[in-house]
Amino acid sequence: TGTQLQAEGVPMDDVAWSARANLEQPDVVQHVHEEYIRAGAEVIIANTYASSRAALEPAGLGSRVAEANRSAVRAARRAREAAAAGPVAVAGSMSSFSPKDMDAAALGRPLAGPADEEPGFPTLAHFREQAALLAEEGVDLIALEMICARGYGRAAVTAAAETGLPVWLGISAFHRADGTVGTLPELGDGDSVADLVSALTGPELAAITVMHSRPEAIRAAAEIIRGHFAGPIGIYAETGDWQPPNWVFDGLTPAGYLQQAITWADAGVRLIGGCCGVGPEHIRALADGLPGRTPRT
Repeated sequence: TGTQLQAEGVPMDDVAWSARANLEQPDVVQHVHEEYIRAGAEVIIANTYASSRAALEPAGLGSRVAEANRSAVRAARRAREAAAAGPVAVAGSMSSFSPKDMDAAALGRPLAGPADEEPGFPTLAHFREQAALLAEEGVDLIALEMICARGYGRAAVTAAAETGLPVWLGISAFHRADGTVGTLPELGDGDSVADLVSALTGPELAAITVMHSRPEAIRAAAEIIRGHFAGPIGIYAETGDWQPPNWVFDGLTPAGYLQQAITWADAGVRLIGGCCGVGPEHIRALADGLPGRTPRT
């Protein structure tokens, strides 16, 4: 959602990234969701990835946390009303995002650490505040995104589960130099995927997704998750490159992305979509080309 807003011409904020669009261009946020729905999306994720208090206060928007989250969910729900021909779920995103993510990516260095008390990450109070707002505005589920450490990860799972809504745990993975698969070190301490999933898996999770990860690492991470989690597994990969605060759209074509997705479906992945750099045409290719789906007319 965030990178497609950029593709539609919305400036990405140096601190709050795509969240400012909820306050200044909610009509474009709605339009982006409509594009994905018309392309065949059955789940859309509201533009709340960067809308926690931990992300908005450094941008001078701490007094508008509720407004940013409410606006984002309302834009997604309006899009569903305007464009959906069949069932479409609206997910509310909660993530590890903070302005320090931008700094770490720009400077090529990891953050200080993954603990709850690390000030660069949202705390349990931040997650609870955002989860309550998302639930009040009527999301159908909560998608936790880029959760790569146990401390804030447990806080995120706890806050999301307290709403009573279904919870998807989204982790981000990469191939280490030794060939193993770990979580993104700039968002924690580089835990192995197995260790992180073991620590966070519980009955409150409706699904675990591997998201915002390169296609070459994502299949291996999903296979590791299967050894620790019996529920549905999802994949939504990134494609392209990150040059803060903007995305570089130089990744896989829709046809190339579909070929990757077919291998995920063949491996038993139940939920397939797209993250940064994946536009409506990529989703259209998935909707028309994945095994078991009826091509749209």
